[in-house]
Amino acid sequence: MSKAFISVITQAGKERIAEAIVTGEKVVFSQMSVGDGNGIVPRPDETQTALINECFRNQLNSLKISEKNNNIIIAEMIMPPEVGGFTIREAALYDDDGKCMALASVPETYKPLLAEGSGRFTVLRIWLSVSSTENIELIVDPGIVLATVEDVITVRNEVKDYTDEQLSEHASSRNHPDATLAKKGFTQLSNALDSTDETKAATSAAIKAAIAAAIRAGWELDNPVGAVRFYALNVDPNERYPWSEWVYTGESKTIRVGKADGSDVSTTGGSDTVTLQQANLPAVQIDVSGETSEQPARELATRAAGGHKHQGGMAAPGDVWDGDYVVGSDNDSHRTRNYTGEAGDHTHIVDEPAHKHTTTGKTAILGDGQSFSVVEAHILLMCWARVA
Repeated sequence: MSKAFISVITQAGKERIAEAIVTGEKVVFSQMSVGDGNGIVPRPDETQTALINECFRNQLNSLKISEKNNNIIIAEMIMPPEVGGFTIREAALYDDDGKCMALASVPETYKPLLAEGSGRFTVLRIWLSVSSTENIELIVDPGIVLATVEDVITVRNEVKDYTDEQLSEHASSRNHPDATLAKKGFTQLSNALDSTDETKAATSAAIKAAIAAAIRAGWELDNPVGAVRFYALNVDPNERYPWSEWVYTGESKTIRVGKADGSDVSTTGGSDTVTLQQANLPAVQIDVSGETSEQPARELATRAAGGHKHQGGMAAPGDVWDGDYVVGSDNDSHRTRNYTGEAGDHTHIVDEPAHKHTTTGKTAILGDGQSFSVVEAHILLMCWARVA
């Protein structure tokens, strides 16, 4: 029964290897390509110079001689996730001149694209049997080498073996020094928060407690007894900080700065409302001036006074009312002053022209100049003071 999947060296490959044996030159395998065989798994023919339908070509990721057989060359290529969308059925090896050196048929393997949601790296290996590997130069471009699963497992096993060996040697020794500030070593754990011991290491619980204590200490420095906090929300610090005691400073109160000696701190005073009294007015007198409205001209008559006479002078015709009226420069002339003649019952007519009057004066003192309080524009906040 013939093998379903085989690899062959092409005629060009055989000639190149034979030439290398004669001349001593090295054959360099540098690239590998894959194809879909146009829908069928082809049987490689040594007369071929290329794949039936090449789909992808890349530099070799690995080229080595089998550990079990020195005449077996193992060539490896890795296809990245972004390459695919076809089924791999054939593969080929090329030298550094681009000649097809070997062909292989491979099991049908679909290589998905990354865009299809199943992108992955695909590793393809060709095992090639040659008469001698002495003239095969194993050169791989280091820029495209990727570690395969086998490489990772090998390194992991080597690291594990080395680690196990070192741990075994260490466990069997007695050289377990204590750690110091200058050297590594073993150390004892401690939950102490206020220790100054530099030979012990703090546990996670100690570190957590120390951080909490530091936060609490910092809070105490920022919020000593007597501190005041304002809030723009309905917050009760007695609930938020239950280890402390706070009192509300009062509703509808404004804040004023007290005396520097603190003697009047927390005292209250003032009022939001005031009634304006005369005592609140400035202590001044107000000058006033003006004139009355104009009065029209009019004629006035006196009341009737009945018949009467008036005291007159020396020439009056009536009876004497002053019998010794002294006149002259030497006071030696004596005369009389007489009444006028008697007039019957009568009135007098007085003409009053149109006129008006001007007035001046001062008002009484209207106030004492006392001040009064008002409420300014404001925003209301909650205000708490710490008392313990």
